[in-house]
Amino acid sequence: MDLSRTPAQIATAAAEELRAFNHRTLDAKAFAQPGDVSEAADALARVVQYLPRALRQLETGLERLHEEQRIRLDDKPPAETSQQDIFDRVTTVVLALREARVDLSRLDDRMREVKGPLSHMGAPWEDEEEESGV
Repeated sequence: MDLSRTPAQIATAAAEELRAFNHRTLDAKAFAQPGDVSEAADALARVVQYLPRALRQLETGLERLHEEQRIRLDDKPPAETSQQDIFDRVTTVVLALREARVDLSRLDDRMREVKGPLSHMGAPWEDEEEESGV
């Protein structure tokens, strides 16, 4: 784990890895057996489990920057920007992050439903293939 990178660099790397996963699995043959699907689903379920904390830490970081008055708005001249304007924008972001965490909780529940049945799937054994004529 390389903690010398910035949070943005780490998040960007994670996003690129998910993009690579999406490209690699465009061909369903990327999964040679059910265990491959299960292993990938388990890893993606862990991503879902890690995201709420990441979003909470974004929220905390933004709130700290706001408390320290280290936020400006780039769509209004500084002379026309009030602290209330900044507070309103920060509040919008914070509320959206909280809602996203609620949504992720539902996604986490669905991923648990995925993982259970997948954990009991495997490829046929060679002697089973011969008996069934596969």
